[in-house]
Amino acid sequence: MNDGEYAINKNPNFTYVSRPIGKEGNIRYISKVFNLEDFKDFYYEQKEKKVFEVIRESSTQEVTAIYNEDTNGFSLRIQRFSKKTGAPHNQSFSFHSGALNRFLKFIESLDLLDLSSVQKQRFSDKKIDELIESKKALTQLLEVPQCLTPEQLFQLFNKIGKNEQKELFQKFIDNIELYEIESLDAAIKQKEYKKSLKALEKLIEIENDSNFIDLVKSDNELNKYQANQPEKIFQNWIENNLWIFGVEYHKKHSFRKIGEDNSQADIILETIDGFLSLIEIKRPNPKFNLFRYDNSHRCFFPTSDFSEAIGQCLIYLQRIEDYKKTLEQEHSVRILRPRIRLIIGRTKNFKKEENEALHFLNSSLHDIDIISYDQLLENGNRIISFYDNNRGNGGASPNLPIQS
Repeated sequence: MNDGEYAINKNPNFTYVSRPIGKEGNIRYISKVFNLEDFKDFYYEQKEKKVFEVIRESSTQEVTAIYNEDTNGFSLRIQRFSKKTGAPHNQSFSFHSGALNRFLKFIESLDLLDLSSVQKQRFSDKKIDELIESKKALTQLLEVPQCLTPEQLFQLFNKIGKNEQKELFQKFIDNIELYEIESLDAAIKQKEYKKSLKALEKLIEIENDSNFIDLVKSDNELNKYQANQPEKIFQNWIENNLWIFGVEYHKKHSFRKIGEDNSQADIILETIDGFLSLIEIKRPNPKFNLFRYDNSHRCFFPTSDFSEAIGQCLIYLQRIEDYKKTLEQEHSVRILRPRIRLIIGRTKNFKKEENEALHFLNSSLHDIDIISYDQLLENGNRIISFYDNNRGNGGASPNLPIQS
């Protein structure tokens, strides 16, 4: 029986495996035939720039895999035969080794390619490998019979593509209870806040560098806070992270003018009971210390520059009081004994007496709260630790400020 007769007598509903053949009996043929009906095909003529339609005649097509038991390797041959005569066509295709693997991956990738774009596209072998790995990971993730550990789940999740991650996440959302959603919300906020707090720590660390502004612009984690002045960089961070103040505020106002003389506050917030508060922002590492020791009186007192910042806050409180009616009419706000928070300096290396001096100063000032950047970081860490506890107990997350 010739090859044509052999192929034409095969049933397309079966896969055929030969007996061992060859001198060593180490070769086996695994084959399957496909009966192809007449079908339309198209080809593009380069010279005439035209697409031609061609009718491909019906035929029998056989795919044969040749297995070598010595190497555990396969080669693949594709041969077409005439249905009428059983004669093979003039051309056949063979794949083996790396070419066979790429051919199989090509077949496997056909239903994974994003064909939504009408533009020409090119997919590298690396991209094809990623698509196939993503599909395998998703299949494993959805069909695994036993429970996965969080670490295993995380590893598999990172292997799948973005679209599959969205699909899986949507299924997750559709099938979790309310308390689990609240716990998830807490986890997301905790991740965001940790990232932001690390950014603030980094800003403080590099602030004294002479190229501070350029360093912020070139850093992928910090460039969202970039500005032309160092002080404005820290203002941008605080404006983007009002959660750092906890639950005291619920709204940020866009206006900044607080006086007839065009005095402007850095940030204007609204408390949960509907009254305005101001935030005044200075740098964490000023060229002066907050306190200076007086040997004659044996105590710490504010340095002249620190006193100047406090004086500015007192002036702003007076300005907003004088401009109260205009602000209430123009912005529909309520102003009653507004407070101002002065964010300034470092207290990390304070001595006991310096901490006591700051506490005494805060308790003595009316409507002014002085907060160092170290205290701001500590407040942020406390909020993040709340989320740690909250996730473990399955409780709800707090209502934090609106980031407007």
